[in-house]
Amino acid sequence: MSDGLPVTAASAVATPPWVQAKALWRKFRAKQAEDPGGDISIGIAASFTAHNLAQFIGASLVSAGLAPRIEAGPYNQLFQVCLDPTVHFGAECDVIALLWRIEDILLEEASLATGHDKTAWRRAAQKIDELTSAMANLRSIYSGMIIVSVPPLPSGLAVGPLSLDNPACLGAFHRSVVDRFIENASKIEHVRLLDLDAVQRQVGCVASSDPRQWYLYRQPFSDAFLHCASEQLARIVLAGRRSAKKCLVVDCDNTLWGGIIGEDGLDGIELGSEYPGSAFSDFQRTLLHWRKQGIFIAILSKNNEADVWEVFDRHRDMQLTRKDISTWQINWLPKAENIPLIAKALNIGLDSLVFIDDNPMEIAYMRQAQPDVTSILLPEDPAEIVSLLQGTTLFDRLDITGEDLTRVDMMRAEIDREELSAKMTKEEFLQALDLRIEFSPAKPDDFGRVTQLINKTNQFNLTTIRRTLEEVRTIAHSQDHRIYGLRVWDKFGDYGLTGVVIIDVSQDCKVWTINSLMLSCRVLGRGVEVAMLAALASDAREMGADEFVASFVPSKKNSLCARFLPDHGFRPDRDRWRLPLAEAPIFPAFIKRLDGIAEGRVNEAA
Repeated sequence: MSDGLPVTAASAVATPPWVQAKALWRKFRAKQAEDPGGDISIGIAASFTAHNLAQFIGASLVSAGLAPRIEAGPYNQLFQVCLDPTVHFGAECDVIALLWRIEDILLEEASLATGHDKTAWRRAAQKIDELTSAMANLRSIYSGMIIVSVPPLPSGLAVGPLSLDNPACLGAFHRSVVDRFIENASKIEHVRLLDLDAVQRQVGCVASSDPRQWYLYRQPFSDAFLHCASEQLARIVLAGRRSAKKCLVVDCDNTLWGGIIGEDGLDGIELGSEYPGSAFSDFQRTLLHWRKQGIFIAILSKNNEADVWEVFDRHRDMQLTRKDISTWQINWLPKAENIPLIAKALNIGLDSLVFIDDNPMEIAYMRQAQPDVTSILLPEDPAEIVSLLQGTTLFDRLDITGEDLTRVDMMRAEIDREELSAKMTKEEFLQALDLRIEFSPAKPDDFGRVTQLINKTNQFNLTTIRRTLEEVRTIAHSQDHRIYGLRVWDKFGDYGLTGVVIIDVSQDCKVWTINSLMLSCRVLGRGVEVAMLAALASDAREMGADEFVASFVPSKKNSLCARFLPDHGFRPDRDRWRLPLAEAPIFPAFIKRLDGIAEGRVNEAA
């Protein structure tokens, strides 16, 4: 999982990956026996015996650089775990996975369904509701990550998937169960779905099952299935702890289209409804999908710029348009020298870029010259491009926020701001922007975006403390803490939720310690950071506080905010900084503070 790409037939080795996973886990466990520490604890509760699965989950996380502690609960104790998880997993468990099969929970109902009994579904629906109600109870008493499985097609019944009446009987029953379960689970806050149904289809129904293991040990799945399922579960865990990539940087010739535009001309390149042009069209549709998820698309091509834009403007089979491209470097300079300019234009780090090219030499040079960039070599056969990229984990995110969906359009607005800035002095520009902010306690709907900022903001981040969504939820419900979110607007549009402050409140409420403070770089230099601090001081005074305490923890990337505390009145006190609220900065006159959003309109505070 380290490179974010699936194992292909070309890259696979003779030894099956599940055999390698077992060996890796044994080696790790031997080391762990000497040093029992770890950085994540996972409990598995299943309707089947899950001890064999535990080793594969552990191996997947070890290969991703974690040191997990994995505990498999007793056989078929799902409801008991939902009532009190500490009995089996202790109080320090970070993740609980609840895995179930239809055969274990709904065996009688599934058997009746294969016999066309019309009461089967009504009885099954009641049990599904009971199961999801138990999961909701677990959510109410447990703050960590909860992962629940979507059940695969049942096996071991009187009929199988190739039965002639499967579409109307067992298959229909399975689809109804899955639909109701997902509908119910989606109503439980921040429960993640592990799609074992999709894993079964990926591995193959027959290849997923191990009947002998089931009869001997009540463990129904093959090693191939368990390995694939554990990889998916690990993806969910890792997506909650790591930042997704932000930008796809693509070549043009033999990448966005087949052939070389400078040599083959507009009518000679391969792009359209017939192979191989259809494969390149599908690749562009894949890029559009990611663009709609808030991923920037950039072009990095050794080419004549006019030739490239001619394809965008005149080729009828282009799926991408100019407006889909956030930035570009189209020239004859080395690509490894050009790619930092793309990162700078988007105001993101090189480690947020994924570079895609068909040329092995370009990929090799990029990996050597810019190791922070993730570089992917396209397969020689265009038919394999989409399938290769479909399995990438580089853009995995547990939640897609409103800011994600509008990020690319926000970048277009930023270009308009830069054009305005070039025509004015800084003071005139700030006045003309008509900046407005809302600074208020974060709401549950904001927690996903708050978590993103905590884990993705590097440059303007005082302490760079990272937190999971579950940790954010716990802090937000604590009486000893405050989480504030900052939203920003100007005449060109909505920047979205761009700042977060986490406060530790002293017992007497007199001292507010700034645990974390971060701000998106796209609003820096416009007085927003001063407005945020002034608004925070105003709220703190209203709640009886009289002093801020803060820390600056240097990292490789946050030198941008090294002067933030002293420049705004904080005075050093050994390893911390202090600011009496009476000396806090005043709110900038050219920015308006708003009282929130109502019915889609921004209301100015009285």
